Amino acid sequence: MRRRLLVAASLLLAACASPLEQGDRLYRQGDLRGALHTWRAVPERSDDHAAAQARLSELERDVEKLADRYQKRGAWFEDHGRLAEAILSYRLALELRPDDRATLERVQRLSRSLATRKLHHRDAFELAFEKGDLATARREMTALRTLDPFDASRAGGERALDEAVGGEVNRRLREGRRQFAAGDLAGAEASFRSALDIEPGNESAQGNLAYLTTIRDIERKSGRSRAAVPPPALGAGDKEIRAEGFYRNALAAERSGDPYKALRYDLAAVKSDPDHRGAREHMTMLRLRLAPRVDGLIEGGRIAFGREDLYGALERWRLALLIDPENERARDWTQRAEHLLANLERLRAEPEVGSGVP
Repeated sequence: MRRRLLVAASLLLAACASPLEQGDRLYRQGDLRGALHTWRAVPERSDDHAAAQARLSELERDVEKLADRYQKRGAWFEDHGRLAEAILSYRLALELRPDDRATLERVQRLSRSLATRKLHHRDAFELAFEKGDLATARREMTALRTLDPFDASRAGGERALDEAVGGEVNRRLREGRRQFAAGDLAGAEASFRSALDIEPGNESAQGNLAYLTTIRDIERKSGRSRAAVPPPALGAGDKEIRAEGFYRNALAAERSGDPYKALRYDLAAVKSDPDHRGAREHMTMLRLRLAPRVDGLIEGGRIAFGREDLYGALERWRLALLIDPENERARDWTQRAEHLLANLERLRAEPEVGSGVP
């Protein structure tokens, strides 16, 4: 009973508080937008109008900084094709700068573009899925997820696609292993490669293909027949095969010119099999080669951070930590930016994007 009375009393006090006091409370709680709306709503005839205007003046710097962060965040999402998230960030900036006509026009333009592109990719997905073209359906669904991760309407299509892709990839992997055990290396290779057609980079398929290559190398060098060659794939467990697949993906990423992606694959290989020597050696080699970039990445992140580009800053600092996980400067800056981004997430409203022009 006492607890209910205390709650009721606090609610009554909040209801009785003046707009000026309500704004003060919201500001202390970190709700800058709520404080702004409350103080802006104080009418000129109110005795609190002058005090509210003074509060608004004091808050101006914080609001401008917050709006800049939302703007830079929106620009980062837009540059990466994540239009729904860009629109959300720009709208949050607009709430703080309601007279920003350029941002309003940008939101309207992006909203139209998002609606058009989602319709295009949704139609392409449905057509490909109906035809059983899982590789194309998967690409189209990935495009939809990138454009708008908030869209709940694609949940059914995602589940159906995941089930179909998972089932078909597993079927082809089983067929490849059966062919391998029967000595049909060509058939096994075709099955494993067909799994990659549906799910590029599948580590199990890549790992099995690596073992097939090893067997062929042994046959060629020794001159012995397939029956006389010990089959390493048959003695390997799933974690070893997956680790080898991640490692092969790392080598491919390096060849394609993306050493950071290669490092992530090496880390996945070591996580799957801590004893994978190739992945460990490759990771060490890449980190030594990329070490001269660390200072530049940290400094580039500091410049982006100074421009309120938190995502751009984090992107650089996380790459620095990928190269040098023990770097204290990169870790400290990363933690600072992540804390600010967490505050932005806490301040933002529930997403309602992609539904049309605001």
